[in-house]
Amino acid sequence: MRTTINISDVLLEELRSEAAERKRPFREIVEETLQRGLAASRAKQRNVRIPAYPVGIKAPYLGMSMNQLYDQVESEQTLKVAEE
Repeated sequence: MRTTINISDVLLEELRSEAAERKRPFREIVEETLQRGLAASRAKQRNVRIPAYPVGIKAPYLGMSMNQLYDQVESEQTLKVAEE
């Protein structure tokens, strides 16, 4: 199918240079470049679902950030060592 598109002179020169380097028709290079761009765009749009699993966090610690949990665990360990 034929169509007309307006692209910058710099991009046009890059495509022509790529076609010459790879010794392939300009049309193939343009199609391949468009296909790669569309595939990359679709890949970015996919939502990735990560399953959540219960890890047995004690009720007082629910809702804490990982940093807060780490600080809490560290302080509890420090108290245990100090008591020994």
